[in-house]
Amino acid sequence: MLRWMLAFFAMKLVYSIMAWMLFATGAAAQEIWKPTRPVAIIVPNAAAGTSDRTARDLQRVMQKHKLIDVPIVIINRPGGSGTLALNQLHAANGDPHMLLLMNGAIIAAHAMGLTPHRHSDFTPIASVAEEYFGMNVRGDSAIRTAPDMLVRLRKAPDSLAFGTISITGINYLGMVSAFKLGGVDFKRLKTVTFASGSESTLALLGGHIDAVNTGLSNMAEHFKAGKMRTLAITSPRRMPAPFTEVPTWKELGIDVIASGWRGVMGAKGLTRAQVAFWETTLRKVMDTPEWKQDLADNYWASTVMDARETRKRWDAEYFEAKAMLADLGLIKAK
Repeated sequence: MLRWMLAFFAMKLVYSIMAWMLFATGAAAQEIWKPTRPVAIIVPNAAAGTSDRTARDLQRVMQKHKLIDVPIVIINRPGGSGTLALNQLHAANGDPHMLLLMNGAIIAAHAMGLTPHRHSDFTPIASVAEEYFGMNVRGDSAIRTAPDMLVRLRKAPDSLAFGTISITGINYLGMVSAFKLGGVDFKRLKTVTFASGSESTLALLGGHIDAVNTGLSNMAEHFKAGKMRTLAITSPRRMPAPFTEVPTWKELGIDVIASGWRGVMGAKGLTRAQVAFWETTLRKVMDTPEWKQDLADNYWASTVMDARETRKRWDAEYFEAKAMLADLGLIKAK
């Protein structure tokens, strides 16, 4: 009897090992994936803006370090509050070779009903960077400080023209929040929309608009040259040179902190192996000295989040954006 029982358990152990080996072999086969044809990164803004710059920095680092074996192309699809870019990603259902450079404006656009696509209709992959915004006027403007601007806008909210790339962008919503807290009738603001932050910056320099709240990288060189004056920044604390003398809104008694983040999103229906490849690749990008230098050169902050953390952040931001928009009277609260 003992011999029979030993034989039985030995046979069971052999079957268990064989089953585990088959499972491990199958799992390993499923987990191995890499691009087999050119990869496209869709940018929902025009060329030369911060979103475009982020995508091209990712492209450059991946290609330089040979992190993928296929070409990478950048496709700019501005317009429709992100709808044109999202339409292209939506059409690539299940295709891991199509990515989109994601930002908070797209999340807010759905909350406002400006696009039919919600972030949860796609596959989050990673968060990579974020930036703070500066309120800028021309260097020869009569407006010398942020309090000067608030005083003028309280008297005549439509007396200044502000440039923006989207009324759903965090830079625009941060600006509006600051003005609301500063006692300005923000609903009467005069706003001019541009395809990118760089375009709005050039419009300011050309005297076509009076002010722009934009990423620091869009205007740092103009600021250093004295062509633009930065009145306040949406960061929690003062930024490094050349902005060390520029106050934050919080310093001025306006309790506003706003940062624009950049993330990477894939089409709907990606497999875990495909998401894992892009998570790993992007983490390698963020570990390179080139990427760290890009962050410093553009005054960006490092943000390293995987797909799970990114999904949680985007879900939370969607409801935060909806509450903020309702509070500002830009959508109806439900």
